[in-house]
Amino acid sequence: MENINAIRRQRTNPDTVQINRRLSGQGGFSLVELSVVVIITLLVAAWAVPSALTSIRMAHLRGAASDYAGLLEQARIYAIRDNRYYSTYVLSPAGNDQVAQAYVDLPQGSPPAKNGGTGVQVGDPVITIGSDVVVEAVGSAPATSNLESQLLPATTPVTPTDASVTAPTFGPRGLPCTPLALTGGGGTVCDNSGGPTAYWTFLQNTKTGSWQAVTITPAGRIQKWFYTGSTWNKL
Repeated sequence: MENINAIRRQRTNPDTVQINRRLSGQGGFSLVELSVVVIITLLVAAWAVPSALTSIRMAHLRGAASDYAGLLEQARIYAIRDNRYYSTYVLSPAGNDQVAQAYVDLPQGSPPAKNGGTGVQVGDPVITIGSDVVVEAVGSAPATSNLESQLLPATTPVTPTDASVTAPTFGPRGLPCTPLALTGGGGTVCDNSGGPTAYWTFLQNTKTGSWQAVTITPAGRIQKWFYTGSTWNKL
């Protein structure tokens, strides 16, 4: 009985009544408030996720262009060092592979010989190109005349060679050249007699449609470019 009376006195205590009133005003979120929070969260996610995916895919494209440009530079260095010519090939995905490969075709075996773009051998410098990035032919690339005008002087007779058709090749002087098969089965040489040579390679992200290019000037300078939607700009 004393406990019951003590509880009653506690309930009627002015201080206790004031505390209970404050606590009664601290209710949880209403259903409407929770719905608003959920809707805002979904809207933010709907905006952020596509933006993040686009950034990731752009990074894939730029990474592929940078890796490919670096591989071309390796081919150029090897050509100077070994006093011979080296070509860089791009291989499409084979079988269940999801990635393409690009490699510098170095002579292997005994006697040392190249494979002429038929596959990567042990010791060949190689990179992988993600499944969402492909090498496209010049005919599919945008605004090629704009890029050519920045790559070469207006009066030059040189037409850049499509790297999707002819593998970019460097000779012993570190200059790009065109592989030429000798008559009579005498092998292949790097032909400079036809004049200066330039190459361009176009890469596209198949998810976003974005473009990048890697070019080689007749002087052997390797450059990277990105397409803005109307013109090509250097990276």
